Amino acid sequence: MICSPHIMSVQHAKRQIPFLALMAAAIAAGASGCAAQPGPSRSEIVIDGPRSFPENITSTKDGTIITGSVGSGGIFRAVPGAAVATQWIAAGDNGLLDTFGVLADEASNILWVCSSRLDPAAPGQVTAKPAVFRYDLKTGAFRSKHPLPGGSGLCNDIAIGPDKAAYVADTAGGRILRLAADSQELTEWSRSNDLEGADGLAFQDRLLFVNSFTSGKLMRIELKADGSAGKPVVLKTSRPLTRPDGMRRLNATQLVLAEGGGTIDLLTIKGDTVAVQTLRSGLVGPAGVTIVENTLWALESKLSLRDKPESDPAPFKAYAITLPSP
Repeated sequence: MICSPHIMSVQHAKRQIPFLALMAAAIAAGASGCAAQPGPSRSEIVIDGPRSFPENITSTKDGTIITGSVGSGGIFRAVPGAAVATQWIAAGDNGLLDTFGVLADEASNILWVCSSRLDPAAPGQVTAKPAVFRYDLKTGAFRSKHPLPGGSGLCNDIAIGPDKAAYVADTAGGRILRLAADSQELTEWSRSNDLEGADGLAFQDRLLFVNSFTSGKLMRIELKADGSAGKPVVLKTSRPLTRPDGMRRLNATQLVLAEGGGTIDLLTIKGDTVAVQTLRSGLVGPAGVTIVENTLWALESKLSLRDKPESDPAPFKAYAITLPSP
């Protein structure tokens, strides 16, 4: 793997997509050349626009930073060394909806994007289907679109497995989907009650780690030799997790995590137990993390302010955090 919802009327959301109501209520309760590496001159990156509400973040080895948007839509990018991420892929491109998970896969030159509608469709509006999109990582050119099985759900996050397949968290459907490297169709790989609210994904060899935004669980699922999924194992964390969201692999025993409750964490895994170390606190709705060299970029999404027109949520930023020494 490359180193790389949301306030609405709860009653209305319950009639449309029950999970989104839970997610909204939870958030409302909380408030290619020489690469310039991030350093003191780029301690933060502004995601352009007054209401971009970036929901996830990814990066490439040269220091390019890419985010999605559940506010203005589309994809934003900051080139190496730049302190501002500007619109790169337009909102609505090829039917692109709100953009949730983004993942830069340099091995295949693909930018993976989770496209879903955050708010229920208005009366008479055609219901657009959630899907996984693939774009050229270098040019931003559209490559393909892969709807979620059944035409519903919330495509939220993506991880690439050791089998080169893409694994996708369907948060509303409580399942993990899989797109094989040689396939055009997503299939259901794992579904269980534990996976309700499934959000952040990260692989450690043949183990897929999954967190649940709604329950706070952190789980591990084995990718078996035949490609099937083992039973989710709920891990014991040293403290409860509050609305865990985007998650990335750091090394063979550690992950980094954004908690919607306001913190950025280092997770150290030992068997079925996980030590949680807070690296930064006090952020407003952090939703994603990515890694460039020894720098962790933490995305402050401020999603709890999305449906408060009286608020002025901008600027939206990603903050640089120096990772602790091994």
